[in-house]
Amino acid sequence: MRVRTGIFGLDELLGGGYRLNTVNAVLGSTGVGKTIFSLQFILKGLEEGEKCIFVSFDMDEDSIISTAESIGWDLKKFIDDKRLSIGRFYVEDISYLNSGLMAFILDNLGERTRIAIDSFTPLVTSLSYEMRNDVNWFFQKLRSVGTTVITLEEPLDGSMSSPSLTIPIFLSDSLIHLKRFGYGEAFDRTLKIVKHRGSWHAEGVFPYKILKGLGIVVDSSYYLERSKAKLDLNSVLKSIGVSKRKISKELLEKIEIMLSEELYHSKDEIIEILKRVIRCYQK
Repeated sequence: MRVRTGIFGLDELLGGGYRLNTVNAVLGSTGVGKTIFSLQFILKGLEEGEKCIFVSFDMDEDSIISTAESIGWDLKKFIDDKRLSIGRFYVEDISYLNSGLMAFILDNLGERTRIAIDSFTPLVTSLSYEMRNDVNWFFQKLRSVGTTVITLEEPLDGSMSSPSLTIPIFLSDSLIHLKRFGYGEAFDRTLKIVKHRGSWHAEGVFPYKILKGLGIVVDSSYYLERSKAKLDLNSVLKSIGVSKRKISKELLEKIEIMLSEELYHSKDEIIEILKRVIRCYQK
């Protein structure tokens, strides 16, 4: 079972959505749509009957409601029926991880819970590498109670060396990088899935738009139509011009496992990969 993100066109690129009970990071600079992403993730959970928690270090409840309304989403009805809990926190150090913030999350859990933290960066700006265990503990607690999206603010100079970024990026289960180039062209905003632990994910850079009513829409159709392939072992080996008898039993088993899955690569790519693999085994 996967947790659908609510981001149109993204789940197909994640192998069906986020894995259950994972912490998933969204990285990007100001204006790329990180808050819209996290609200869209929460809204999908609310539409599917889940309990949702939205934590912010920048905006209060009225500002979050107003941001959602600017896209055309009504969050007030979910707040009124106690299915959406919104908390604003003011933080100065890491102690908030295991005090007020976690207490707020634990007090507002449901049977199935989605959590969005926008943005996680202010919480850990004073972190040192030695404090990684504190974030690891916090992420483990988040995984135990639900599926979580955290947003990370990319610095203007593009430096990724700050512990406030490197630690949550390393410890998160997936990382999506949103970029905006500011050219006003069709590919002005792009999305890249940097990692997705324990799951297949699409490679490459995908354009996306932010549209009123829909939110973030990722253009993934071309990639999926071009690359989705279900291949038969015999036809692949015939295309390569290699007989089964010339391939070891161990390698055949590995190739059969690979081909048993739905592959998001073109037939030509698979053939070229197998040519190299078989060549390595025959050396």
